[in-house]
Amino acid sequence: MNKILITGASGMLGATLVNILNDNYDVYATGNSLFDNQHYKYLKFDLSNKSFEKLFEWSNPDIVIHCAALTNGNYCESNPEKAFEINSNSMNKILKYTKSHVKIIYISSDAVFSGNDSLSKVNDLTNPDSVYGKSKELAEKILISSVRKYVIIRTTIVGLNINKNKKGFLEWILESSKNFDKISLFDDVLFNPISIWDLSDHIKYIINNNLFSRIYHISGSEVISKYDFGIKLLNSMKLQTNTIGRGKITKFTDRAKRSNDQTLDCSEYTVETKRKLPNLNNTIKTIKKNYNEKRN
Repeated sequence: MNKILITGASGMLGATLVNILNDNYDVYATGNSLFDNQHYKYLKFDLSNKSFEKLFEWSNPDIVIHCAALTNGNYCESNPEKAFEINSNSMNKILKYTKSHVKIIYISSDAVFSGNDSLSKVNDLTNPDSVYGKSKELAEKILISSVRKYVIIRTTIVGLNINKNKKGFLEWILESSKNFDKISLFDDVLFNPISIWDLSDHIKYIINNNLFSRIYHISGSEVISKYDFGIKLLNSMKLQTNTIGRGKITKFTDRAKRSNDQTLDCSEYTVETKRKLPNLNNTIKTIKKNYNEKRN
């Protein structure tokens, strides 16, 4: 049985991956904080540590799924050294402290492309506008230039946090509606999101079929604005939508630069694997199912 180490396992995707892969693999998990319901093979570990020796002596993995990252764009802009240390240099240290046979799956981002791109393809030139995007791009380049077997997955995810100490995009939308709090969602930002549960299933497929030494775009099959997505989500949950206003990303001058178009062309992945990616209705159904299970 393959031993898998998942970094960022206190975060949204990492914690979900742990639960989904644990039935078929010997899973070890690491994150920057402890939390309720964490995996029983879990080590709190700071990726800014100079040495990763302790982490890999403990886990001794065959595969590393590197989910951990500083994702707050404003924080990255204000703290570029920290962003590059966690998001980029951690890749150098993973390569240094793991054995040569260890495969690496790296979760990258649509942010490696510039604000002028739409439905970016795998081989399109990366040209990020933000510190966050540049730090993710550098990690990609470090991994590609290594001699390891790897998969780089560029994606845009939505989901719910197992870690109750963390709240993301969906929690913000749902709680705002329930609490009658007014929020704005951008109607000029496009994305094609995939749920963390669906992405985890595709990662499992990649591991099972040994699809390494590739870059994949894995996201949803349909494009929507952030505003329309929020309305669609709340309608599916039968929650009020009048708490959501229309916002424009172009009017937010005090935030980190982020592309208006965050869409990814995933055709190379679907053609090669002959696997379908979820449409918006399926993504919403998956969110609703997991939300209801979390409440019960």
